Amino acid sequence: VHCEEGLDCVTPPNILGAFGICSKVETKPAQPALAGEGQECKTTVSPNYQVHCEEGLICFAPLRPGAPGVCTPPAASLSSSEVVAKLASIATPSLRGSASAAQERQP
Repeated sequence: VHCEEGLDCVTPPNILGAFGICSKVETKPAQPALAGEGQECKTTVSPNYQVHCEEGLICFAPLRPGAPGVCTPPAASLSSSEVVAKLASIATPSLRGSASAAQERQP
């Protein structure tokens, strides 16, 4: 005999062949993985695949759903050149190439 959908058969531990009781088992959602400074983070993907930053860091990512970012200190503590470097480090290769070409065309 099987339990109805949404229920699990709960049996006494360490007793093989024991009868069970169909019960609703509460499941906790998995905690997202944590990344340190300079490591990749993903916050705009399905919860099962998310990687958040450790406390005190933010996920600095492009504004594209699903795009990974880099865990960094809050922007207030970064210089403008560091912000540009962070963006360049997480840009896709095709975007890097087009950005470089655009800079070369400027006087």
